[in-house]
Amino acid sequence: ASCSEEGSGQAEGAAMANLRVALLLLVGLSCVAGLLPGAAPARGAAAGQQRAGSVTMAGAAALAKKTTVLEGVKENMDGSALMFCVRSEGLRVNELNDLRMKLPEGVRLQCVKNTLVNIAAKDFEQFNAEGLDGLLHYSNYWFFATEAGMRDSIKVWKTFTEESGRKESGEIVGGIFDAQVLDGKGVEAVSKLPTKQELMGKTALLLKALPTKLARSLNEAGAVRIARGLEQARGQKMVRAVKAASEKLP
Repeated sequence: ASCSEEGSGQAEGAAMANLRVALLLLVGLSCVAGLLPGAAPARGAAAGQQRAGSVTMAGAAALAKKTTVLEGVKENMDGSALMFCVRSEGLRVNELNDLRMKLPEGVRLQCVKNTLVNIAAKDFEQFNAEGLDGLLHYSNYWFFATEAGMRDSIKVWKTFTEESGRKESGEIVGGIFDAQVLDGKGVEAVSKLPTKQELMGKTALLLKALPTKLARSLNEAGAVRIARGLEQARGQKMVRAVKAASEKLP
């Protein structure tokens, strides 16, 4: 090989060596940069912002869910005259579905958190009762019954507890009626009261029968007065006849 060719080969070899050294330096600097304290906070800050965003989204979703449930509870309270609760412990989903199918029209059954019951009740005069906190313990299923459905809803629940062997554990905890907190016995007693519709029906029957009874009473009174008058007249005639006969005697 000529000197020029040798020099050219040496130059090319030196260039390749320098290139390898430069590449190694770049790789080394990249590794060191990854270990430097300044690099971690940038990635940490981004991760923190991502976590904060996730937490915010989760909180918003939870709030939206609670708002939806709260509106559902208020919807059940609206138009109801009585609400009462039973413990949810031991109740199975399939049993509850069957129970809902047997409830009277207009009666709703819902498992509601105590805090939501307390909030919703404040918007309804018939349920905004002092002492409501006394019922808000443990996990409960709440019945929301219309006036017409109060009696039958109690009957359906009592039948369910007897048939499922929960007569003792399924006792009614308590309820609210006309802004008054009731115990289990109070709830049953209220359910037996006549409804407005029943009272109106009885009143209509009484009013309808009143003229007949009044006429009968007047007729009876008139007959008594006539009989008394005739009796008096007969008595007076007898007195006059006796008097006339006595005057004719010598």
